[in-house]
Amino acid sequence: MSVTAAAIAKKVAVYLAANKRTWKAAGLIIAIVIAIALLPVMLLLAMGNQFSNADAQQIDYSQFVQNLSAEQQTQLSQMESDGAAIEDVLTKLNLKNQIVKAQMIYLTYFENVQKGKNFFADFCGCFKESDNENLINLLNRKYGLSISYEEFMRSYAVISNVSIDENRFLNLSVKNNIDLARWAENAYETQWGYVPHTDGNVLSAEKYKALKEKYPDEITTDCDKWQSRRTADNYNLLRSYLWYDSESRTISAEGYSETVQELYQSATVKGDIDSLPETVGTALISGDTIGIYVGDNNVIYAKSAADGVMKEPVSTGSWTAWFEIPWIQYGEEKNFSNDIQFEEYDEKKKNNLGLVQWAIQAHENGWGYVYGTYGNVLTESLLQDRASVFGGEVTSYMDFIRQNWLGKRCSDCVGLIKGYGWYDSASSEIVVGSNGMADVGANAMFANATVKGTIDTIPEVPGLAVWVDGHIGIYIGNGEVIEAMNTLRGVTRTKLAGREWTHWLQIPYISYIDQRDAGPMPHTSNQ
Repeated sequence: MSVTAAAIAKKVAVYLAANKRTWKAAGLIIAIVIAIALLPVMLLLAMGNQFSNADAQQIDYSQFVQNLSAEQQTQLSQMESDGAAIEDVLTKLNLKNQIVKAQMIYLTYFENVQKGKNFFADFCGCFKESDNENLINLLNRKYGLSISYEEFMRSYAVISNVSIDENRFLNLSVKNNIDLARWAENAYETQWGYVPHTDGNVLSAEKYKALKEKYPDEITTDCDKWQSRRTADNYNLLRSYLWYDSESRTISAEGYSETVQELYQSATVKGDIDSLPETVGTALISGDTIGIYVGDNNVIYAKSAADGVMKEPVSTGSWTAWFEIPWIQYGEEKNFSNDIQFEEYDEKKKNNLGLVQWAIQAHENGWGYVYGTYGNVLTESLLQDRASVFGGEVTSYMDFIRQNWLGKRCSDCVGLIKGYGWYDSASSEIVVGSNGMADVGANAMFANATVKGTIDTIPEVPGLAVWVDGHIGIYIGNGEVIEAMNTLRGVTRTKLAGREWTHWLQIPYISYIDQRDAGPMPHTSNQ
């Protein structure tokens, strides 16, 4: 039987009644997380302090909303609208990691603030300030508020501790060094605790009682304070990231059974601490203690039951060596980001120069190749669908695809072109058949072209396509081509000379403009 709205309210009220401001903040946050699905189960679990996992999974939020008065439902609808507006602006500002914080501050403190035409743009612009104390001071000055920084941080820590805000991460479908460092930063900033044999989940009263009975010598009184918070022991701070499943939003403690020393011994890239590279997500080791390097000479690790998750300078610890974790892919942010952000010359008109920027971004962001795809993020369900449609073109490489391309944007050769044609910059979605781009194969695209010639006559026009029977690529100028080459290579950057291209063509579904009329090409990497 579902937990009723009254039961939810009672549990939350008991926990928060002592602090009117915190109650107001929490009540509003409960409403907004219900409205926009920011992990309400975990939030209520922490605030209620008594829910079991089974109880939480049975909460009927539709009933909760139905039990609100008409006025409350109107307020909830307005919260949803305002929360969505904040999310939209911060996403466009590339500040997705600030969304939950901004929504919380807005809902808690801005009830009586006048909101003009450009309010959300101005408000969200403040969150370019990354230091929380400076941010609060800025908001107080700008809007005539008196937000207490200490009060804000206490409320924010409670709310953010129990949720995994996926906006903070690049790509949780691919285990990578950038997100591992961000996972550690999140654990530190939201004050995760240290309790032996815990794995990053919220520590319920029932779980804590069972641990004390099973490990009476390890679960000391120092651990008591971490109940109803996310906790991990030293090694499990790392493994909680590896165990986290972004689709189910759960941490399941399965696999990765090696000890810390066994993990270190299995690493192929490692060295003494004196040679520590400036690569975030690198592991540090001191005996059986492991830490995560997060840059600027800082390491984060679950230290002790007294301290919880701590951030300290590397030089203050007894770290002896570093290593790259074998289960983690290492690279730069662009290698793991699935965001589409490129400098189009005309968002309303598909053209050759926009196609060049699209192709360059796909290469620099490490897009993969799966037959029958056109730029979407590869999920297991999409992979299975492509396998059922195209058979051996996909099924022959399933293990390789899962290991290398799952969770990343993928396309086949002509899909790289079609994805650009179908991309809607307003919604950031790829809509099949849109913008006049036909859903055709490489050979049909060549056959439909009215302007084309043999490869030895190719003009210096960026955005032309180059073709050989069954395959197509994008000429980006200066003797270079970007092509979704094959399953094993993904999207690659090659020289025009030396490949087997036989013809060039103007793609018949986009416009061709002169670069001199468009202005200088945006700066791109030559990597």
